[in-house]
Amino acid sequence: MSNQPLRSISSSKRIVRLLPILFYLYLVNFLDRVNISYAISAGMFKDLGVPKSSADLIASIASSLFFVAYAIPQVFSNLGISRIGVRKVFALAFTAWGIITILTGFVQNVPEVYLLRFLLGLAEAPFYAGVIFYLSVWFLRDERGFANSLFNAAIPVSGIIGGLIAGSFFSVFGDDPGWRYLFVAEGVLALVSVAVIWLLLTDFPKDAKWLSEGEKEELLSKIKVEKEEKQKLVSHASWRRALGDRDVLLLVLIYFLGVTSLYGYTIWLPSIIKSFGVSASTASYLTVIPYLVASISLIFISRYSDRAGVRKSLALAIFLVAGIGLSLSAFTLKTPVISFLFFVISAIGIYSFIPVFWTIPTEFLSEESAAASIGLINALGNLGGIAGPIIVGFLESLTGVFTAGVYSLALFDILAGLVVLLVRKSR
Repeated sequence: MSNQPLRSISSSKRIVRLLPILFYLYLVNFLDRVNISYAISAGMFKDLGVPKSSADLIASIASSLFFVAYAIPQVFSNLGISRIGVRKVFALAFTAWGIITILTGFVQNVPEVYLLRFLLGLAEAPFYAGVIFYLSVWFLRDERGFANSLFNAAIPVSGIIGGLIAGSFFSVFGDDPGWRYLFVAEGVLALVSVAVIWLLLTDFPKDAKWLSEGEKEELLSKIKVEKEEKQKLVSHASWRRALGDRDVLLLVLIYFLGVTSLYGYTIWLPSIIKSFGVSASTASYLTVIPYLVASISLIFISRYSDRAGVRKSLALAIFLVAGIGLSLSAFTLKTPVISFLFFVISAIGIYSFIPVFWTIPTEFLSEESAAASIGLINALGNLGGIAGPIIVGFLESLTGVFTAGVYSLALFDILAGLVVLLVRKSR
């Protein structure tokens, strides 16, 4: 058998055997992370006794505390994954955040929400950066964009499923206790997922009983060649040196800007739609539309990126779609149907940047330098998850409308597109 057919068979096996599991796990992860956005639109903080005048600001702080904690353990948890594998780390993380999410359904005051959101950030921290590193171990450079896209499609798909679940809970149980039941149900789902991790994931290619010896050898040989090519491209002898690389630091900034827009959009979209004059359940159902469009677009954009071999110019175009779409959404906010249409268009850029972005660091970093750098980028970049919700919530509390907040998210996307052009070690 020639090398190419062997690799083709191996690639198909790896895609079928790993990506559906990772997709499902990220779906659960993102549901638990952003279910608070639906609870906010259902009046969670009003039910906890928060005055209407300050509810949005307090809600944005609660949402953002997740990302304060999320940044803390990332670099070192990723180094742990590179040495002991994903199953132990992920099983512990899913157990912890499942329990925390369930407890959120029983909160009685704002300090309890703050504490649980902070703990949830700590618990979820190892997952995303760990998977990005995991994909770099299992998939070759020209496969990685597609693998990233299938995995990251879980973000908009979780919006589809999350909107349907939240809308159903609010319709059946009312806004309260509907938002409480939402946290409990999705926390239980995280606990069930521990069995999926332990039984179905494989830590490293050498451990894969479902690959033949020839397929393992072919994959490991190709990975070794890529490693040598990366070492020629950069001189990083250790993960400590990689953390100070110019392009790594630029990628931190780009990811921060993109994530600021993403979470400002994700956390406040149900409330923005509700401000058009619909109920919380209807707003939850309507959020399905932009997420559906984004999930389809994300796959096609990532496939094009792999086939054309372009990263930077495509990332610029994606960020501009998000920025222009959000600007037009804000400009037409008093005309709900048109504004909603532009929110749908902007979702294409907001969510499609992620898989294209993550192909960049994995092209020039290897082994521990990749593990540590990906952890750093994800940890510091995700601090945008603090900035986005707080900026939108503060500006809404100050002005009484979401217009200024949406314009600010558009600015972050446009800046991200300009900064990506400064990255040198990318196609």
